[in-house]
Amino acid sequence: MPTTQNPIPQSTETLVEVLAKLPKVEASPKDVLELKPNTAADATTGPDKQISQTAYVSWTKPDGGTFIAPLANSETYERKGFSKGAEQDIPDLVAYNAEQGKKEPAKADEPKPAAKAKVT
Repeated sequence: MPTTQNPIPQSTETLVEVLAKLPKVEASPKDVLELKPNTAADATTGPDKQISQTAYVSWTKPDGGTFIAPLANSETYERKGFSKGAEQDIPDLVAYNAEQGKKEPAKADEPKPAAKAKVT
């Protein structure tokens, strides 16, 4: 015989009443409050430019292949010897990949014939 879940309990309390029941918590210790930066504005400004989460870069691998990767990963790819291409803003990566999938695939170069071994 199948069993069913118990119904989700519903409360008639308001949010204010529920929050009033929560235990009171002391403020952080003074030494923690004195840590810098201690505001969002201070934490997101500085000598380094903030990198957009939707910024991508086209890369060319040493073997000639291409791909895109987040701009935040640029230092890694440059260190590996990849060539940096154009930057682009891609707010919806899933839609971008779906659009790329609809395009005609790039034609591969014809393979070069292998050199014949000399028989002596």
